[in-house]
Amino acid sequence: MAVDLTHGVFYRPLFGPEGYGGTRYFPLYFVLHAVLLKLHVPVLLGAYLLSLVAVLFLIVGVFYLLVRIGAERWLAAACAGTLLASVPAQWAVISPHADALACALNVWGLVVIVGSTRSTRRTLLAAMLFALAWSAKLTTCFGLAAAVLWLANVGLRRRALQLAAGTAIGYSLVAAVMVVFSHGRVVEIFRACALGGMGWKQFISGLPSMCWIAFHTDLNIFLLVLFALTALMEELLEFPAKCLKHLSVLFFIATTIATVVIFGSPGTTWNHLLDIQVAAVVLLGWLAAQPSQVRRQVGIYALAIATLIPAGVGAAAVLLKQPADPALTSNGSRLHRVVGLVGKSDSPVLAENPIIPVLAGRTPYVLDPWMLLLLRKRSPDFGEPLLQRVHNRAFGAVVLSMDPETDYGRDWYGTQHFGPGFAAALKENYRLLSVTDGQFVYVPINGPAPPVDGR
Repeated sequence: MAVDLTHGVFYRPLFGPEGYGGTRYFPLYFVLHAVLLKLHVPVLLGAYLLSLVAVLFLIVGVFYLLVRIGAERWLAAACAGTLLASVPAQWAVISPHADALACALNVWGLVVIVGSTRSTRRTLLAAMLFALAWSAKLTTCFGLAAAVLWLANVGLRRRALQLAAGTAIGYSLVAAVMVVFSHGRVVEIFRACALGGMGWKQFISGLPSMCWIAFHTDLNIFLLVLFALTALMEELLEFPAKCLKHLSVLFFIATTIATVVIFGSPGTTWNHLLDIQVAAVVLLGWLAAQPSQVRRQVGIYALAIATLIPAGVGAAAVLLKQPADPALTSNGSRLHRVVGLVGKSDSPVLAENPIIPVLAGRTPYVLDPWMLLLLRKRSPDFGEPLLQRVHNRAFGAVVLSMDPETDYGRDWYGTQHFGPGFAAALKENYRLLSVTDGQFVYVPINGPAPPVDGR
């Protein structure tokens, strides 16, 4: 999307001359990335720099938020440091996406609003940060909700109204910019893609889905949320009225509700656990900063256990030589051979991972193969241009991340990426050239194959 923007295309249409668009991404992250590309920063370096700065910005924000709600600096630093123990936080650095940027701006909005100086200027600054967080990720509105409720509960209702109104204006400006500069395309795109196919059944399954994914992919976050929920229930039972006057409590409640809703959308995975991890750390850090010795010990022990047990499990996996998840090891820097291979083709390239054609100097034909599948469910004819191109062998190469010859691969391309008929059309018209950098490279049957440099 950043590369599209450098070519003057802000939100590619669902289908057009360049291929398939359709995405739920809000613009701030890829606009910043496009700015770096215009400054001649290489595409991967720019993405990694943005992600690294966002994660550092988030860690510093959590530190200052905890200090401002009463934690000692050593405790705030320790809590902020625990963020790096989770898979989503690590993944936010090595696999660039907007989650950390949105989360960081959200946290800094809270830092500003909880400051000791209560002025209109600070309120407007917080509103701007919350609006920017929303411009990075559609669902990042729970920080605003927590801040408004907290201000109202502590008697600062006028300031709460100012913050809500200022952020609403910011949201409106962001939406207006998106509509105007996309020439209205963004309205059609988000009408088709925003919910990701979520219905009532998926909405109800949000909580068990979140718990299952957290337990199986990141024990650190699972334990943090479990301990935070336990502490929250105890606080609510003992001090129900007083408890809701604490920003950390409201922040955790609002974030949990939003995250559960997010996991009701099909296709949601563990990168969306970053927000609830941050909220749980802030809640437990606040608890550890309380005057009561018992509460301090509970908060500190909970943070330590949630950090050390997953680390021990990870160390055991390494000692047992458990193979790494391919999703955690596949990134652009490891794709140089396949990029060089497909770059030699004179015809368009279809790649499941859109970074491959970008690095090869090409335009991705499909931005999001999962979203393409979703759109095909609503409109069966929507995928016909893709299938027709495969049948006509119009792509000089097709690069997949899974083996479509296996049962798992056939199910993957039938129910997760691209959709029904894709694997069959590929098998009829393309042959496997090589497995390079973990990618399955196909070329047309009876067509010229790009040289593979002996590999």
